[in-house]
Amino acid sequence: MEVSRDKWSGGSVTNETMTEIEQMQKHAQEAADFLKLMAHPARLMVLCQLADGEVSVAMLQRHSELSQSAFSQHLKVLREHGLVVVRKSSQQVFYSLADHRATAIISSLQQLFCHESPTLS
Repeated sequence: MEVSRDKWSGGSVTNETMTEIEQMQKHAQEAADFLKLMAHPARLMVLCQLADGEVSVAMLQRHSELSQSAFSQHLKVLREHGLVVVRKSSQQVFYSLADHRATAIISSLQQLFCHESPTLS
């Protein structure tokens, strides 16, 4: 295995590590754009509520402090970028997560921020 020196830390970097770095460089903008979609608190709350499955738009809105118009705009952003899908049933509208990347990120965020954990001392 060929090993080169990491100019930043003085540590060794394997070819495998370089391949991972090169892959991330290729996808860094895409990843940043994806995270920006999720970064607004209103959109993040919608995605968190959808982590356990389909939820009605009425229930999603109930947990938001935004006006209906502003809330609808955030749902539109999530729909247009494929993070959520909508299903209509009679008079009700339901949303669910549609992107496995969003599901994975929400799961990690819930583990980090939503579960009680021992304080670090």
